[in-house]
Parts: sequence; structure tokens; C-alpha cells
Amino acid sequence: MGDGPSTARLFVAVDLDQAARRVVTGAAVQIAERLGAVDGIRVSWVRPRNLHLTVRFLGEVGRETRGRLQTSLARRWALAPFELALAPAGVFPVFGAPRVVWVGVRDCGGAFERLTPELDARLAAAGATVSDDAMHFTPHVTIGRVRRAPNRGRDIREAAAAVSVEPERWRVTDVTLYESRPTDGPPTYVAWAAGPLAAGTASA
Repeated sequence: MGDGPSTARLFVAVDLDQAARRVVTGAAVQIAERLGAVDGIRVSWVRPRNLHLTVRFLGEVGRETRGRLQTSLARRWALAPFELALAPAGVFPVFGAPRVVWVGVRDCGGAFERLTPELDARLAAAGATVSDDAMHFTPHVTIGRVRRAPNRGRDIREAAAAVSVEPERWRVTDVTLYESRPTDGPPTYVAWAAGPLAAGTASA
């Protein structure tokens, strides 16, 4: 993959399968259509190919730390593959001016919660910093970022709540370290490492 830049904007994520990606994309389209009829709202919608479930956002990371993260996160994980399911849409923050529109994710059997301690241990060993916000993480797929919505928070919340999201389930088989590279438009995501979950019966 080459040496790359001196720093990189990194995050750790699990990917959606094609069926879950279609459901999330459909929900985003419905919300966008509802908000299209409301004046004064501007939302940057995430491209379907960029949809993912962020587990930890690491921010700007130096080259040496990135190399250690690649090695650490590429190793096989102790947890077996498991299932997640899509849940109703919403916004962050819950109160005040919305900044993010998302589709929720349900941890079908608690396996996702068991993944994060191992992940945080690997991040710490590689020298990556995990923010306090990560400890209060709520699984979700970001579908849009609100750029302008003066006094329109209620409209955005109502549009998200009005959309019915099919509870599509998908199987998580690996954990990926991504770099977010800025462009003139939406960012490009580059995978630096993908660690497979341990072989065995899927947790559910």
C-alpha cells in the first residue's frame, strides 16, 4: 500500500452487505424526499458505497501508529462472526439542532458489545487514542450530515421518524481499518487492514 502521507484520518468500521446497504439507501432517499419539500434545509447525503457502521473514530493518526494499527487490526479476532440488524432512523443530537441523520443498528445477541473491549485493547496497544465519547457509542449508520437547517430541527426529526426501516439482518465477518481521504466532493474511503472474525458458528 506504500508509505502514504505522514498522517491519515482513520476510523474502524464494519461493513454492510448488499441487502442492508439497499435498505439504508432506500431510507435515506425517503427522508431526503420528505425534506426536499421543506425550505431552508441542506443535508449532505452519504453515497451508498460509503455507508458503513463506524465502531471507533481515531482522527488524524501518524504513520508509525498507523503501521502498528494495520498489523494489530489485521490479526484474527477472538469473536466469532455475528449478526446485526437495521433499526429505525433518527438524528444526533437528540435535542437541539440536528447535525447527523442516521439509521439505527440493533445488536442481535450482544456480540457487538463483546467486540469493543478487544478493539479498544488493540487500539491502546498500538498507541491510538480513544476518546471518552467512544465509551458512550450508539451503533448507527450515518446517512446524512446537516449543513443548514435554521429552526428546522423538528422537521428533520419528524422526517426521520416517519420512515419505516426494514429490520434487515446481516452477518459481520471482519473489522476494517479505513482512511478517510478528502476530495472536492464526498470523501474517499481506503481500507488499510481487515481482520477476520474467528471461524465458528455465528453469534446471534
